[in-house]
Amino acid sequence: MSTIEYHYETMGRILSHLVNAGLSRVDFEPSDAMDIMTHRIGDEEDVVNAFADVLHWMKDEGLIRVASVQEFDGGYAFNGVQLTSKGIAAIQAKPTDPELGESIEKKVGEKGELDISVYTKIGSFVGGLIGGATQALSG
Repeated sequence: MSTIEYHYETMGRILSHLVNAGLSRVDFEPSDAMDIMTHRIGDEEDVVNAFADVLHWMKDEGLIRVASVQEFDGGYAFNGVQLTSKGIAAIQAKPTDPELGESIEKKVGEKGELDISVYTKIGSFVGGLIGGATQALSG
């Protein structure tokens, strides 16, 4: 698995967690990275850093709102994380991959644990949506 695929998987798992939380504000601590990332590459520090990097990217791209970010020895804490309207639009968009079903929102709502490849496809799909929107605006 490439680094970008691992980051897509991480984004897919974060989005899944946020979909299940609805519009409730969520706090992410380093231990949450270890709980959410059941498939891990590297040691605990690598997992926590990748998780934080993906959250930073999602925030910068406008997918999530974050009330505050605290940096401390051993990681980051992201407080008050919520999907934005752009994030909601992304999880409700119709994927081109039939394995993702009608929408990410509905796929995540299905019972049972999703396969690693599904989380990766979720992240890739959302990343592509954001990239496509950016390209359309600059083109």
